[in-house]
Amino acid sequence: MLSKIFALTIILGLAAFTFATPPTSDSIKGEWAGVFSIAGHTADVTMKFDVDGSKVTGTVNSEHTGPGTITDGKWENGKLTCTLKFEKHESIDFSGGFKDGKFGGEFKTEGMTGTWTAERKK
Repeated sequence: MLSKIFALTIILGLAAFTFATPPTSDSIKGEWAGVFSIAGHTADVTMKFDVDGSKVTGTVNSEHTGPGTITDGKWENGKLTCTLKFEKHESIDFSGGFKDGKFGGEFKTEGMTGTWTAERKK
């Protein structure tokens, strides 16, 4: 009986370690479809992240903002930070990560703070 409890403890301990490991940069690389939510409004957005080590670049586009680029991007310890720059919209300070199996976070623009969520495009 004691050996079964010990084995279960080891298995549960390994499972906890596995889930506690931060996602790698490959976790965000690629195309994403998402939603920005701010001040009671939503906007669909598409994002493409390119990753080189901890450096993140890419593109972003929504009907509200138009096309833009991802600059000053970093992926460290399972957290994304970057700036979204647009020709016809104020820049957006962007951050996020994975929580409960979903990709999302917060953004700041025009003196307001909003949230975003995204799923990998199929």
